Amino acid sequence: MASGFNGQNFAFIGYLPVKPAERATAIREIERTSGREKQTQIFIEAPYRNAKLLEELLSLCNGLTKLCIAVDLTMESEFVVTKSIAEWRKVPPELGKRPAIFLLQSM
Repeated sequence: MASGFNGQNFAFIGYLPVKPAERATAIREIERTSGREKQTQIFIEAPYRNAKLLEELLSLCNGLTKLCIAVDLTMESEFVVTKSIAEWRKVPPELGKRPAIFLLQSM
């Protein structure tokens, strides 16, 4: 709900592939599916790979696509922010090795 995305139509993807080529293919497919189905795509990553996943999302996704990053849910350090990919590219967050959830909604 905090993302502002469609909560009635969503898919939990889980972990994306680790191999770069497979991950890139998965990211592109997730973005296409989100736009086609008007569906929020939810996925996670091992905390030590957060930075790499974010880097790939910012380089592969359309600038108009929205990305919500939710870190440290239910903790005092909780961070839940939704921006377009273009906005995230200007000032990407420092996620560190904290538990994070990524939500993507293509326009």
